[in-house]
Amino acid sequence: MTQTIVNLTLPLVTDKIDDILAAYPLYEYRQVFAVPELRQKLTAYVLARLPVVYVAMDSSAACDIASPGHCYSSEQHDQIKQLIHQGIDALLGRPETWRRRPSAERIEAESVPSSWFG
Repeated sequence: MTQTIVNLTLPLVTDKIDDILAAYPLYEYRQVFAVPELRQKLTAYVLARLPVVYVAMDSSAACDIASPGHCYSSEQHDQIKQLIHQGIDALLGRPETWRRRPSAERIEAESVPSSWFG
């Protein structure tokens, strides 16, 4: 049988982009990213920042992969979502409007007077 190389990352990223844009509260995001060129730029933005997962399989079974999402951990899924949000902001030329929720592990800096000014 003939072996085919299948990219598992691309379908996962495109599915997540669709899900995230459908959940955005503003219709303008969905309209803007309905333009194929911008959608491709968003996809390229995310893929350029991720390790891409490929598998080699029989060419007859290559179309049978229904959900490649199980190849990624929950942390990687979160990273993909974050990259999609960052890509949306970057492509729209806006400062990052979506940020990760503050972590409970975040340490607050103490106010220390500077000795530089006397």
